Amino acid sequence: MKAYILWLLPFLVFFKAPDTSCYNCGKQDTEYLCASNTLPINSRLCIDISEVPAFVYKDYMASLAETYGRDSDEFMAAEPDYELWTTVFEGTTAEELKNKFIGSDDLALMPIMGISFEQAVSFAEWRTEAMEKYLNELSKNEREAFPKKFKFRLPTENEWARIRFLIQDKRMLKQLAKIAKTNESSFKLSKSDLMNSSKHLKPVYHQSAEDIGFFNVFGNVAEMTSTKGVAMGGSWSDPNTGKVFTRSFTYEGPSTAVGIRMIFEIIE
Repeated sequence: MKAYILWLLPFLVFFKAPDTSCYNCGKQDTEYLCASNTLPINSRLCIDISEVPAFVYKDYMASLAETYGRDSDEFMAAEPDYELWTTVFEGTTAEELKNKFIGSDDLALMPIMGISFEQAVSFAEWRTEAMEKYLNELSKNEREAFPKKFKFRLPTENEWARIRFLIQDKRMLKQLAKIAKTNESSFKLSKSDLMNSSKHLKPVYHQSAEDIGFFNVFGNVAEMTSTKGVAMGGSWSDPNTGKVFTRSFTYEGPSTAVGIRMIFEIIE
């Protein structure tokens, strides 16, 4: 079973978007379920509860390898900059990190980083296709609970900043903590010397942001927006110590200080 499907199946935590007026869009006639591992911003938009973990991006690469081959331009165009990774995993070569990423779960819960804006956009397109394929395999009744049309994409700066309004009740906070614990156990995080010894980078479930429940909102890796070169949140190299949700950061090209947290947009 592929890693991305594992992100969907064992942790079937779906959330109904609230029945409120939509922000910057028309009102949704029907309430639909968000994608797994996302929480609703409004009746049309949901956002990842954490930075996108490396194991999901690895499955994207595995899909490309299966379709086009590992020596294909498509596969190589998706590869992260492993040389950059050596700056947060000191004493380890790029080749060693590549082998650990592809051949083991040692980096499974690392936030995917060292990728370009264009790579992030391509990954979002694949993620949309992967979910469409998964939903098409459901029964008719199960499928009707999900939107007819949707897509994953990078958030706008304003959409990302709205995380601050998404206060969760105690029941939901416990559920989010359970998701984190289950994933950490499944990927044996406690045995990952690379992740546990890094002075800079933390796992995607390292810290929950108080009442909102989202993980690593500030200070791990900043998160790309739909505006190329603009990220939100803060990073290990440029922390947002004031925890200002509306503060933006600039970046140029792939970086170990920039990752992704995606929007699931309900279109129809």
